[in-house]
Amino acid sequence: MYNTGDPKKSLQSVWGRILYDLTHTSSLSRFLFFCFYDVLIVTLSLYLSLLVHLDFNFQVPYAELLREILLFFVVVKIGVLVIFRIYKITWRYVGVADLLNIVLAVVVAEMALLILSLPNTYFHLPITGLGKRIFLVDGFFTLAFIATLRISKKLYLEVIREKGAGCKGKRTLIIGGGNTGEMLVRDMARNGFAAFYPIGLLDDDRAKAGMQMHGVRVLGNLGKMGEVIVRKRVEAVIIAIPSLSHKPLRELYDAARKLKVGVVKVVPRIYDFDRPDINLKGLEDISIEDLIGRQVISVDFRGIRKFIEGKAVLN
Repeated sequence: MYNTGDPKKSLQSVWGRILYDLTHTSSLSRFLFFCFYDVLIVTLSLYLSLLVHLDFNFQVPYAELLREILLFFVVVKIGVLVIFRIYKITWRYVGVADLLNIVLAVVVAEMALLILSLPNTYFHLPITGLGKRIFLVDGFFTLAFIATLRISKKLYLEVIREKGAGCKGKRTLIIGGGNTGEMLVRDMARNGFAAFYPIGLLDDDRAKAGMQMHGVRVLGNLGKMGEVIVRKRVEAVIIAIPSLSHKPLRELYDAARKLKVGVVKVVPRIYDFDRPDINLKGLEDISIEDLIGRQVISVDFRGIRKFIEGKAVLN
């Protein structure tokens, strides 16, 4: 089957599919993707460090210098990144621990190159005698570029797209600024704010007032819910306090419904014990049992029928 559409659009579609396959399929594809860009980063970092070390003297034949020493920098740095399992990092969910691991890997790589550059009587390498400032500057650029590449997708999903046209979800107020609220904000960002867009949080802890959580501000205590709903044109309320008793839960629910909030959801209490990871799929609508503080009583009619079938029962 031949594609008879616009050749330019077809080419863009093919290229987009290639990039998608590289970043979403096998671990080998992801390794090749990041390894390719890391080699470019190592080359660029070394070139910039030579420029800085030689005071931006463009009369120097930098291409020849790179040809002599680049291989050592590439082999050592890529090898250290492999040893420190940097290529196992999940691009979308990179965290502080991953960034610290990248810092450690770059430091170790630069120290190894510095040691190899020291003069000795046993062998002479092309990098022997390189100025120490080159390794310092090279390490700075390498760290900056590699870290930026690793956080780029997370930055796009949780910061840039939040400010763009992709914010189409319901304007959502989150009740609770603890760990549960933080995980909900993070999951909203991961999903591109398609269903819910957080406009703020409420929490009775005074220490959290005015603080920001992934760019979402704590607007005050729970008593300000009505004011915030009106002022911020809230369309959905999510109660992210699993331990909340039925009385305050009912008060929050009634207040939200009175102000015509279309969606009111709650994090199930089971999360407090068995499910530490909160996500939007686990949210529930508030049931009558939540509001009156009673447990659901289910009658096993099939079991009762089996028990009394064929027996004389005195009522």
